[in-house]
Amino acid sequence: MYLDFDMDPHALLFGDSESGKTNFLRVLAKRITTANTPAQARMIIVDHRRGLLGEVESEHLLGYGSNLSVTTKLMEDVATAMKNRLPGPDVTPEQLRARSWWQGPELYVLIDDYDLVVTQMTNPFQPLLEFLAQGRDIGLHVILTRRSGGAGRALFEQFVSRLRDVGTPGVLLSGDKDEGVLLGGVKPEPLPPGRGRLIHRKGSPQLIQLGWVDPTE
Repeated sequence: MYLDFDMDPHALLFGDSESGKTNFLRVLAKRITTANTPAQARMIIVDHRRGLLGEVESEHLLGYGSNLSVTTKLMEDVATAMKNRLPGPDVTPEQLRARSWWQGPELYVLIDDYDLVVTQMTNPFQPLLEFLAQGRDIGLHVILTRRSGGAGRALFEQFVSRLRDVGTPGVLLSGDKDEGVLLGGVKPEPLPPGRGRLIHRKGSPQLIQLGWVDPTE
């Protein structure tokens, strides 16, 4: 099983501590760097816990948000870049189909432990909100992981809610079923590390096991 970012530009993942959230992003980052040149794909990693520090050292890494001030500036820069990619009134239907009115790499924003970054008063990802629905057209991909504890309430937070509204697929790793339904009518459940359910807009949830990549020493 795999995520097709050409079809679904974003992804959500919920899981308990040590369920595989950071490894999921590590695997994804490795896949992006091996399948694309820096001219084809760039990454911004938001990782206030620094669990992904040193995992990407090539030119694929555009920025590393390790604290609120750095992350806020990075997201403002992303919003400016994405605004310049929005199609203007003179863009033809052919250009829209081919996405040929702008040039540049696909941009992947990898967010580890979203709940450690966002507070009730501050959300540095807010500038990206208006671009989520057009992610496929403008080459923006937001991959967000969050602990499953408290995720039931977080689903109504504006940024996460918008990701769900645009049909973002998700993965449910191990979690407490008392959190209630989180994605696609599915509740979390206790599972081994890396085990989870892949949930798409179409089709039934599928039981999966994430691949493993050893952390960088």
